[in-house]
Amino acid sequence: MKFTAAAAAASMAAISSALPQASSPFPRPEAGDVFRLMSLRTGTEIQYGNVQASQGSLVINSPAENNKTCAIGGDRENVTSGINYASFSIDEETGSVNIYTFNPPLQLYVDRSGMGQGNLRYTTGVQPIGKNQERGPFKINDDGDLVFAAGGLTGDVGFQACPGAVGGGWKIWLSGVEKPAGSEGCTPFTMKALKEDVPKKCLY
Repeated sequence: MKFTAAAAAASMAAISSALPQASSPFPRPEAGDVFRLMSLRTGTEIQYGNVQASQGSLVINSPAENNKTCAIGGDRENVTSGINYASFSIDEETGSVNIYTFNPPLQLYVDRSGMGQGNLRYTTGVQPIGKNQERGPFKINDDGDLVFAAGGLTGDVGFQACPGAVGGGWKIWLSGVEKPAGSEGCTPFTMKALKEDVPKKCLY
């Protein structure tokens, strides 16, 4: 089923009311969990947005990715339609993030070089990455947000979204460059990781 902004808000309110005040309304994924990602930025079009995988990039609220048919729990005989978000897993030892799908594997990487300007993309199968590109480490921090763990003086790096993604919606970049690839209207946001109780494998 579609995970809409209204459903997200209602879900957050329902969960929040059932938990102690100090607890997060979002269930933080633990090691080995499959999770989806939600964009949070109050007062913008991407508040409670669905993070999707499309044409090698991560995007938010792309109309082209709003009606995928996916296998529940990876069972090709048990499918559901109308899925409008991607699912992910993280290797906590290496910090690499994979899109939860059938083979060939899809793995995230970033390019923080002057040419890449924080580009966030994914490779297919054994496709290599360039010398200035990094597969991680990513991590889910104590607040339950996905970040790029750059280390050193840089520390953890968050994300920004820019309108005009191929196929519609907002393309996701690392934060740090004001107008990556000349993009206008970019906004920083929180990438909240939400545990999936019933994972769904989609094709990309």
